Amino acid sequence: MDGHVRRENGQVLPDAVLTLIDPAGRQVARASSAADGGYAISAPTTGSHVLIVSAMGYQPTAVNVSVGTRPQRVDLTLVGSGELSGVVRAARDGAPLPGATITLTDLRGEVVGAAVTGGDGAYTCGSVVSGVYTLVAAAEHMRPSAVTLTVPDSGVLRHDITLSAMTVLTGSARAEDGRAVPDALVSVLDAAGDVTATVRTDENGRYVVPDLLEGRYTVIARGYPPVTDQVTVAGAEVAHDVRLGYEPEDR
Repeated sequence: MDGHVRRENGQVLPDAVLTLIDPAGRQVARASSAADGGYAISAPTTGSHVLIVSAMGYQPTAVNVSVGTRPQRVDLTLVGSGELSGVVRAARDGAPLPGATITLTDLRGEVVGAAVTGGDGAYTCGSVVSGVYTLVAAAEHMRPSAVTLTVPDSGVLRHDITLSAMTVLTGSARAEDGRAVPDALVSVLDAAGDVTATVRTDENGRYVVPDLLEGRYTVIARGYPPVTDQVTVAGAEVAHDVRLGYEPEDR
């Protein structure tokens, strides 16, 4: 009989060991898969046999085969036995981040594993085999993280992740005499001139723009004679007040 041994993602698996045993459990043949994952193995007698396949970093498998006078093709798939695990934490205080999403992609960019962290920030991606991967972690109000990892032949690797908070831009809109300006429209434009966020000031003239990436932005206050300012966003929080040239009437 012959066939191919492949990984779960369809890639060929060379150097897998194939052992053929008879109904009494005796080994009657042994072979290895070639560079293209192909193998050929012969039994000395016809009848029912068990074909066992194993490879380093993979869960072994066994299938029943019926050896006859005609050639038989049996393709086999092995699932990785490794595990990638770790904890996702916040950079500011080291607190675990529940609900963070973990995505693992191979060198071809195909997703081979995914997980969501639990209440303790822990994640586990199973069925991992040795190789080079890209691990991406993302969480609400956090900057995503991407890193290249090399999983050893054992298929077992622990990698903890630290995520930094997105920057929050806050400030006040005030008139020339210092009084707060409520309901002023504040727009934030990125370096390309695209609108990233638009908010209105509250009754105290305050505004909050969450989840900004680091960089340089333009802040425009409208609804009164417009005012345009430049602000550089970095760190966890940036404060930027807007001074409007409009004197609001007493209410």
